[in-house]
Amino acid sequence: MRQKYKHQSGTGRSILLVDDSKEYLESTRRLLEREGHTVLTAASGAEALEIVKHERVDLMLVDYFMPGMTGEDVVHQVRKLRPYLQIIIQTGYAGEQPPRELLKRLDIQGYYDKSEGPEKLLLWVDAGLKSAYFIELLYKSRQGLKYILNITPDLHKIQSLQDLLKGVLLQISGLLGVVHSFLAVVPEKSPETEEDPDLTEGFLAMLENDLNLVVQAATGRFSRMKKVDLDHLDLENMREIRGALKEGTIQALESATVIPLLVGESRIGVIYLDYLVTDSQELELIQIFANQAAVAIQNTRLYQMATVDTVTGLFVRGFFEQCLIREVRAAFRAGCELSFIMLDLDGMKTINDTGGHQAGDEALALVGEVLQETTRSTDITCRYGGDEFAAILPNTNPEGAIVAAGRILTSLKNRKVEINGELMPLKCSIGISTLPKYALSLDDAPRPFPASYFQEMAGLLVKKADVELYRAKKKGGFQYSGPAVLPWQPFPREKEGDE
Repeated sequence: MRQKYKHQSGTGRSILLVDDSKEYLESTRRLLEREGHTVLTAASGAEALEIVKHERVDLMLVDYFMPGMTGEDVVHQVRKLRPYLQIIIQTGYAGEQPPRELLKRLDIQGYYDKSEGPEKLLLWVDAGLKSAYFIELLYKSRQGLKYILNITPDLHKIQSLQDLLKGVLLQISGLLGVVHSFLAVVPEKSPETEEDPDLTEGFLAMLENDLNLVVQAATGRFSRMKKVDLDHLDLENMREIRGALKEGTIQALESATVIPLLVGESRIGVIYLDYLVTDSQELELIQIFANQAAVAIQNTRLYQMATVDTVTGLFVRGFFEQCLIREVRAAFRAGCELSFIMLDLDGMKTINDTGGHQAGDEALALVGEVLQETTRSTDITCRYGGDEFAAILPNTNPEGAIVAAGRILTSLKNRKVEINGELMPLKCSIGISTLPKYALSLDDAPRPFPASYFQEMAGLLVKKADVELYRAKKKGGFQYSGPAVLPWQPFPREKEGDE
């Protein structure tokens, strides 16, 4: 069974010791631990390969003669997984394998005869770790800078905040080869923030045992972690995280690194890596990446504040209307059908009057959940205003729009809001309109093509759906009406501006 040991004042380097002799494993482990190294042990080649797949290893000490998979077999398999991993072969039968020929044939970095004693082993270990350090430094410096330059555009593209946070953690974990890590952010709204004005203009509040940080992305042993607290980390870890945020500098623990995410004086959150970073160039690369990530996170938050309704999680009307014009133009160019849904909650006044605005907000939030769950990733949904909602369904014919409306009605009827101890089911009315495939002759189109044409078509599409929504309400609600097929309007005769 594999075991992991750690010295009190570690070097930050990890050695994998592979030998089928338990006595040799134990004695050599203790020797290497006294030098301050982290030691992983494996009693077979197969066990060693599993460790290499899942753990950080700087140097391998592999016994040449082992039953089943020999040391030579292990080296060949490891090279497929980690081509630059430093390896030293150990043997008690040195005469059978000429060292120079073996080093060349297996592309290994050392050859240790066990009969030569511990001092010779430590010399080989020091040489192997130095070689590992410089190879890692050279590789990471070159790859790291290239990586950061390549990834920066992706960090700053328009995407959901959750996708960005997960991407940031995976990128930095991949850059350093870290298995266990998490990214935690300061909640955007917190009633305690005003009590600690020294930290980012009231944006951050932290207690000794609860840092008020929410984990948004995590890997390895932190994958199920939701909050940064003493249930998952010890007190020293918590203090270092607090220190990283308060001082705005990277903090190195005994076996971990805490990276603050900063934008000016604002603390966005932290990245916690279960890996000690000590090299100055590596720290510089991390700092560059963290600065880019923090700006991207802040920009995405601001973008969401401007485009996303906080109650429902759907787009706000202004942004949605821009999307509608864009989709009308896309349908025109591609010759595709485009459908539009307008939705209104039935009985919203009753919910507000009897349950108050808290119950009303809960009802609106439930509608937001339903729309996100029942629509496709290519569909665009919004809170149109009050208790009205809308959805753009690209490349969708009337039949498809009816199916979408049916999904919404079916899902919504299972949602209930609690009012004065009683559960009230939610109902809505839906109006549907559709633009057919474009069939006009472009020979009659004005040059340059007026952008106002698409704005007009988008407005007509909304009006048609609104008329159908009114009809659904008049029929008693909790149903859809339409789709009303809206023909493409004739081209305007006068130039009104460029498309």
